[in-house]
Amino acid sequence: MLAALLLAASTAHAQKNIADDELDRATGTRMQVRSVFDPLPTSGYAPIRVVATNGTGRNARWDFAFHSQTQNYRAQNQHHSNFALDVAARSTQSALFLVPQAVSYGDRSQANGDHALRVEVTGTGFADRQHHDHDNRVAGYPAVAISAGLAEYSIVALNKEVESKLRSAGGYYGGRADLFGSQFEPEDLPESWLGFSGFDFTLLSSTDWQKVKPAVRRALLEWVRLGGHLHFYLSPGATAASLGLPEGESTGKQLTSLGKITVLGWDGKKLPASETVNRYWGAAKRAENLTVSHAIASDWPLLAQLGTRSFASWQVLVFLVIFGVLVGPVNLFVLAPAGKRHKLFITTPLLSIGASIVMVGLILIQDGTGGTGRRFIAINLEPGEAAAYVTQEQISRTGVLFSAGFEMKQPVLIEPVALPDTPWVKLKSTNTSQPVNLTLEERERRGNFFQSRAEQGQVLRAAVSTRSRLELKAGAAPGDAPTLISALGFTVDELFYQDAAGGHWRLKEPLSTGQSATLVPTDDRAQRLWREAAVNAGERSLREQINSAITSQKSCFIAKTRSAPGFTLDTLPAIRWQEDQIVVFGPVAQP
Repeated sequence: MLAALLLAASTAHAQKNIADDELDRATGTRMQVRSVFDPLPTSGYAPIRVVATNGTGRNARWDFAFHSQTQNYRAQNQHHSNFALDVAARSTQSALFLVPQAVSYGDRSQANGDHALRVEVTGTGFADRQHHDHDNRVAGYPAVAISAGLAEYSIVALNKEVESKLRSAGGYYGGRADLFGSQFEPEDLPESWLGFSGFDFTLLSSTDWQKVKPAVRRALLEWVRLGGHLHFYLSPGATAASLGLPEGESTGKQLTSLGKITVLGWDGKKLPASETVNRYWGAAKRAENLTVSHAIASDWPLLAQLGTRSFASWQVLVFLVIFGVLVGPVNLFVLAPAGKRHKLFITTPLLSIGASIVMVGLILIQDGTGGTGRRFIAINLEPGEAAAYVTQEQISRTGVLFSAGFEMKQPVLIEPVALPDTPWVKLKSTNTSQPVNLTLEERERRGNFFQSRAEQGQVLRAAVSTRSRLELKAGAAPGDAPTLISALGFTVDELFYQDAAGGHWRLKEPLSTGQSATLVPTDDRAQRLWREAAVNAGERSLREQINSAITSQKSCFIAKTRSAPGFTLDTLPAIRWQEDQIVVFGPVAQP
């Protein structure tokens, strides 16, 4: 118990303390809730550390309900989540909860507005407690996580430099003192990539890297492979090789799947404010890909593939006119004429019920039930890590939904995307956008991820454990056509391969799992044109990431398949997904 409390005391100074309650002085029962990152990220998941001490003689269970809410004018988006922690009698238990953060949709100012995090704690034999945390989010700058060691002598100057740039750009900073980024202690970082999902960049020093647990190092690599940017600042005397980074990536010259690892130098004490801020100023911001719909409109072909459909508002107008005539003149002068006005108490409700039934029938006939949609799925296989990194973009149009809740089979980040304004769209990047209200409880997702008679888009990301791979058959003589053996678990229809010498090859006919195929020669232009067409359905930034990942390495492949069981991230069962467009890419396992 003492060790846990000392650990909490040693790390809390770089974290946001949300609650520190003494629940029972006589027994020493207390509860501490704090965020690993200070301030909280503006999207994704926030890792929240809970340290609970149960000094009583009975086992206890605490339930935690987190409510993340943006507080912009007319755009109060919410994301609720629930967790539980069991603590044995006379013991201390620590847990890290990944709490989803409400995203500031519907706000186009430089400041993302106020954000409130409320946590409700209920426990066995103790009074319920509520705690609140508030901060003022800032847009116009990437989401950066910086270690306390790097920030110690630099953060004041870095914050002032960001403030100056925001002022020059006409932005609003709201009196914030933490504009550059969120601070953290390396020892308390999460062991899941989801804990870094709210950030564009994570900054560590070479000293910090020595403090990071192996499981955290794996989580950071997974986050990078899914699009994150990890920056190492080496103090004098430190080398990239001493950090144990993969060859090539240690020099900062090679991409790591969809993201990148970069090694930079510093003097071991202060980061130069102007140079450092300029490094991140103007970089792509993941939150904008979710919230700025005008960028999506021209750069997301998947949206165009869904097609357009009339909202048929004229039918509603005709129905209202007919209903008005029936419930008014017809009802008043035919069904319940003078002298029989008492019949209005019967005819009016009957007409209303009948009209409701007709309206429901018309909606069901016109829109049907469930919905249809399109998906683009990018699967990055990394056989050396026994993992696949899945990025899935999807757009759907629904009719009548009888249930909007669904379960996810694996840990996944699913984020709604603001779409261009049409009669079918309810989530858009304007102040008239419908508020987002989402709930996470274990595997279940509820809220308005999906709504009846609406168009909605989401981006999903997940790291999936797998032994799937393509292997290069041994024994081929130099210059001979390579033979690939499939252990993918699904059939690929088309495939291009670039060997270690830079030669280009393609698949002649579909390759099933467990089978082998000898490739035929092709050239770089054919491969490039095919690849660009294969990834064309994806949003622009994802297309660029995939193309960069393929062109930056040798002995790698990219393939198309119509189905990839075990890798497709299924959401609402009522949606009928049409013609999934799936690309698979990554290194080929060597014999």
